[in-house]
Amino acid sequence: MSQDPGGGIVVRPDDGARVRGMEMVHKVDAGRLEGGLLVMEGGLAPGGLIPPHTHTREDECSYVIAGEVMFQVGEDIVTATPGSYVIKPRGVPHAFWNCGSEPARVMELHVPATFARYYDEVGAIFADSSMTEHERREALEAHHARYGVTFHWDRVPELVDRYGVKP
Repeated sequence: MSQDPGGGIVVRPDDGARVRGMEMVHKVDAGRLEGGLLVMEGGLAPGGLIPPHTHTREDECSYVIAGEVMFQVGEDIVTATPGSYVIKPRGVPHAFWNCGSEPARVMELHVPATFARYYDEVGAIFADSSMTEHERREALEAHHARYGVTFHWDRVPELVDRYGVKP
C-alpha cells in the first residue's frame, strides 16, 4: 500500500494481508475507514461453493473480477460475469459458487466493517491441524454465532444436486 498526495491509500494488486488457511486477502481493513467498510478479495475454484448463509449485521456487495459466478440471493439465482455487482442485503440468505471451468475471483465489500476479524478467525480454525472434525465444526458454529451469521446447511444438498458444486 502507498499513500497518495491527497491522503488516500492506493492498494496495489499484490497488496493486502493474506488470510491463513483461506484464499482471501484483506484489501481495505476496518481501521482504514473508521470501521465503515471492509473489502476482501478471494478466489473460488471451479465448482467451489460458499454455502447458503445469512448475516444479521452487515450488508454485502460482491464484485466479480474474473470467472463466472452464480449467486443465490433470497429466491433469486443469477449468473455474474466480470464487472458484475451482486447486492446481498443483511437478513437475506445468500450463497455463491463458481459455475465456470476457470478459477473465479470475487471482491467482497462489507458495510459496516464488523466482519473485519471474521475471515482471520475462521482461517485459523481451518488451519488448526490439531482439531478433530467434530471440534472444528463446534468451533465454526460458535464463531459464526459471535458474528451473527447463520448457515443454512439444509439447503446445500439441493445446490450440490442441481449445480454439481462442492461444499
